[in-house]
Amino acid sequence: MSGFDSNDLLGRPSAWLDASGDENEIVLSSRVRIARNLNGHRFTHNCDNTELEAILGKSLGAARRTRAFARSRYIAMGEISTLDRQLLAERHLVSRDFLHNSASRGVIFTPDEGTSLMINEEDHLRIQGFAAGFDVGGAFRRANDLDDQLAPDVEIAYHERLGFLTACPTNLGTGMRVSVLVHLPGLVHSKEIHKLLESLRKLNHSIRGLFGEGSEVMGNFFQLSNSAALGTPEDVIVKNLREMVVKVIQYERRSRELLFSKAQRLLEDKVWRAYGLLRYARSVNTKEALSLISAVRLGVGAGLVRDVSIQTLNELVVYIQPAHLQKRRGTTMDAQERDVARAECIRDALMKR
Repeated sequence: MSGFDSNDLLGRPSAWLDASGDENEIVLSSRVRIARNLNGHRFTHNCDNTELEAILGKSLGAARRTRAFARSRYIAMGEISTLDRQLLAERHLVSRDFLHNSASRGVIFTPDEGTSLMINEEDHLRIQGFAAGFDVGGAFRRANDLDDQLAPDVEIAYHERLGFLTACPTNLGTGMRVSVLVHLPGLVHSKEIHKLLESLRKLNHSIRGLFGEGSEVMGNFFQLSNSAALGTPEDVIVKNLREMVVKVIQYERRSRELLFSKAQRLLEDKVWRAYGLLRYARSVNTKEALSLISAVRLGVGAGLVRDVSIQTLNELVVYIQPAHLQKRRGTTMDAQERDVARAECIRDALMKR
């Protein structure tokens, strides 16, 4: 079995939750993900276990020789429990697709969880760089530095015309996805979010839920990212995403100002009711908790709520997830038990503030 102890992670939040970055009232974090495949090997969905093990051995050996992972933690996905795998997904260290068929798959990451590498996901290598707040440049530097450091030790599949070869055609070219995790209650309440969605699609950008592709949108938290990587250089992808997010931030700020000017009493009531429920509720499900956290986060941004930090609310977005709750309690729980534990977790966090 792996020597993985989830308490190592539970004892500290991911650094990208610390609200230290720019525009932290609206942007929780920035992420850059780079897909790479080893030349001479089939894509993972066509590999048998022998080939997956060979890819894992080559990739992990190369990763451990990089400066980026001089201090790092490796976890063999097939050697940990389902709950521990879910915990890693809740912290965005691995994708939800990485939770299943975990044999011959692993993840290595830095102590601050700012850089990680999934081995044998959809692609052989999935490099991730994170940064707090609106800092796509910082996230890109982390991911790109690791990509450069891996290059001398592994031969990457590349085509002169198509660029880096990836399992999914939408990732061909640079193999890069740039995304930001944003909080957009203003646009949701003003009913402008659907116009934004349509505009993003036309500009080859996509919008997803808190945990990316296939996840439900909850608490007005969205992931905005580029949709295509072919034919566009990396620096241009970063530039385009940054410019798009700047506009989204402007739209969100304008929507919040209009809402407070037209319905201040109603919004203040919504914020303080949410705060009261979070402080005193004895049972709350994930969807309701995120909705309440969203309302209080809006209140903090507007200067209404002054005794709760953005960082505390950011951390709660992760800590109230099912695996985190169960690992903290040291036992598996059914939905009702998790709802009680979730309410307690929130009360404790707000009391400490």
